[in-house]
Amino acid sequence: NDIFQATVMDVVKQAFTGALNDEHFVRDLMTSIVGAIVTASKEEELNQSVLDVVTKGVSQALANENFVAELRGAIKDTLADGDIYKAGARGMVSAAFGFGHGNVMKKSLSNPKMITESKSHTG
Repeated sequence: NDIFQATVMDVVKQAFTGALNDEHFVRDLMTSIVGAIVTASKEEELNQSVLDVVTKGVSQALANENFVAELRGAIKDTLADGDIYKAGARGMVSAAFGFGHGNVMKKSLSNPKMITESKSHTG
């Protein structure tokens, strides 16, 4: 029974990994998810229910001293990690100027003139 369970878990893991590496599958999945969220957001009763649940959950979490201490520690660690700032900057530049990933991004961040030129070409 344990061997069967491990085999099934391995097959499921490989299937998910393969699917998530398929660009078309991920694009279609994200399109479906965004469409469902947009449709659901138009339902006022659903919006209010979600808001009530989130409000209650956040209120309860913030009343829990252990949770707040862990959250504080996580935020402190995140702010101390310079790589997060670099990744965020690359993402913002990519989103703002339409650069691709990889070498183009590294070149653009190391060459401010490239960013200025790209901005003047995009409008």
